[in-house]
Amino acid sequence: MKNVKRELDEIVGLDSLVEDHHLKNLNYLEAVVKETCRLHLNLFPRLSTAPSTLGGYAIPKGSMVIINAWAIHRDPQFWDEPSEFRPERFLNKDDDGNNSNFQFIPFGSGQRICAGANLAGKLLRYVLASLLHSFDWKQPDGAEKIEFSDYYKIFIKKKKPLMAVPTLRLSSQDLFA
Repeated sequence: MKNVKRELDEIVGLDSLVEDHHLKNLNYLEAVVKETCRLHLNLFPRLSTAPSTLGGYAIPKGSMVIINAWAIHRDPQFWDEPSEFRPERFLNKDDDGNNSNFQFIPFGSGQRICAGANLAGKLLRYVLASLLHSFDWKQPDGAEKIEFSDYYKIFIKKKKPLMAVPTLRLSSQDLFA
């Protein structure tokens, strides 16, 4: 979080709020969003509209199909230390996981990619930038370490909800008026 705040302070400053034109320069923040999506994504199942064969398996019409994106996003063939949260892996624009190997698919891929992927990505960056830029965040019990354990069913959920208390960090409360 320190690296994101440093970037926000340099690009936005403490005398203004995050605006749309700042987002294109927030490279570390974008890497944090991508890494979060890689480790904690939610993909929805699809319903086959016609009989098909995939990898030698028959898929009848009306079957519910879901890919194991959790495993794809943690495949050591594509990701060094795949279980570690390392946003820096997305800072190299030539190797940001978006290639033909489909190792990074937070919004699906191909014809069935999420129609709102670009909007969702921009909103994620904007909301996270605004929250981290405007406030300092602490756990109510004063603990420094955050519990990241989660469990997976259709959605990935945290085993213990994250509780955080905001404190204004900008130069003036009038910025919100």
